[in-house]
Amino acid sequence: MTPRARLVIADDHPLVCSGLKTLLEPAYEVVATVQDGKDVMGTVARYDPDVVMMDLSLPGENGLVLSRRLKEEGQRPRIVVVTMHADRVYVDEALRAGVDGYLLKTAKAAELRHALSEVLAGRRYVSPVLRRAQASPPGLAADIGEPLDGDSTGIAQLTERQREVLLLVGQGNSNQEIAARLGITLKAIEYHRARIRRVLAITTRAGLYRFATRYAERLDQREKT
Repeated sequence: MTPRARLVIADDHPLVCSGLKTLLEPAYEVVATVQDGKDVMGTVARYDPDVVMMDLSLPGENGLVLSRRLKEEGQRPRIVVVTMHADRVYVDEALRAGVDGYLLKTAKAAELRHALSEVLAGRRYVSPVLRRAQASPPGLAADIGEPLDGDSTGIAQLTERQREVLLLVGQGNSNQEIAARLGITLKAIEYHRARIRRVLAITTRAGLYRFATRYAERLDQREKT
């Protein structure tokens, strides 16, 4: 008998973890579920799964950062992102981070299983709904230059609240999630994002997201040193 592929599911909502486990077993063996991003690396080391299925918006450490770390450290598992983020910016960044699959939480069980079979066979899977999305226009994914510190990038000109918003954007949170965490309105979040882009001279949403991701990674590295 062929052994079942072993999965780790990472999502900050226990009901989502439970629902995915119910949908995927017994075809696959769910060896662990994780609600905090900081527990993902240790869980992978302990259980050595074939696939890690995770959301982008995880507390502690976001899915993009974790995907890069798993790939850079040569970890074995395939990575499948299961998220509500349908914006092409998120898809492109996830693929750059090395994920093997990307689909939405609205996907049906048949698509989840198909995505897993594809990545386990060594092929990349992106939901057809997302593949049909318009490709990023030229320059949308342009890099924001280094460094990320001091007046040269304008970070010092941001308010404390705007730096909080920048960090939460870099951790993969949506506007709604940021508003809930900071206890302010969506309109306020939109104002802060617009202000951040003006101060940092970032012209696109993708540019802001890439800059914010590296900003979040830099702060995380500092905390560990």
